[in-house]
Amino acid sequence: MHTFKLSLLLVSTLLLSGCDGLAKWAYETGLGLEKSRAGLTDQTVETADGIQWHLLRSEGQQDKPVVLLIHGFGADSSNWVRFVNELEGDFHFVVPDLPGHGETTRTTTLDYTMAAQAKRLVNLMETLEIPAYHVAGNSMGGAITLALAQAAPQRVLSMGLVDSAGLTRQTEEFKAILASSDSNPLIPRSPEQFHTTLKWAMEDAPYIPEFFIDIMGAKKAENAPVADKIWQDMDTDPGMSLEGTGTLTTLNQPALILWGREDRLLGEDNVEAFLEALPRARAVILDGIGHVPMAEAPTKSADAFRVFWREAQPES
Repeated sequence: MHTFKLSLLLVSTLLLSGCDGLAKWAYETGLGLEKSRAGLTDQTVETADGIQWHLLRSEGQQDKPVVLLIHGFGADSSNWVRFVNELEGDFHFVVPDLPGHGETTRTTTLDYTMAAQAKRLVNLMETLEIPAYHVAGNSMGGAITLALAQAAPQRVLSMGLVDSAGLTRQTEEFKAILASSDSNPLIPRSPEQFHTTLKWAMEDAPYIPEFFIDIMGAKKAENAPVADKIWQDMDTDPGMSLEGTGTLTTLNQPALILWGREDRLLGEDNVEAFLEALPRARAVILDGIGHVPMAEAPTKSADAFRVFWREAQPES
């Protein structure tokens, strides 16, 4: 708590100073403190497919069960930091920025389908010399989790589906805004539009200083052309529309479906459909929470996964 208060003090000082350079420094410092509290360090890794990865990785816990965490569309590894903080010492976490996001390779020429991203993650984990791991993904990251379990079933010990795409049953509210507007609220093109993105994504957002939001929004806006390409690839990707294909019934890994009941993007009806299709699935639904439970309710989300991963861990 002390480091968070220190971050807020820095924020207050810089708001008064009005210096953009110092504001960016405070943002990086505050985020760095959050990572440190969670026992995470920044790493860069290049894989044989030419991807330059940025990832967060647990400093120790080399003997602990490994968990690969996958963020959603337009997000990055920082979405998982507060969640990891709740579980520090219990697991060894690998939390990458996906290609097209954050500080990992971002171009408009890559294939951003779920299968392509899953293959890249397999390459990443092979490069890190990690043979088997639990996987959890939020939104698009959930669909990638499903693709990864199909591509490398011998490596994926369990699946965590956090307000997951894959069935991609969008809410009527979200479908209506996509149909009636030329702009996608999940692709901000200015720092101001990022406020709208957050409102769609979170029902109970954690406190974020206003100028932190502006800095994050500027980063997202800069990446809008790549985000457009990713959205286009997802829109026609069979990996985002698995319902009725029989694919899910072939996945025998234990699965935890964690959902925010107030999700404005992917409705709660996805939960029952996942439970019916996946052979070894259970569900936890969080009241008053939106599309990003691990960021909105990190303690409750971590509690659910702590029990699940311990039960799903194979005996050595």
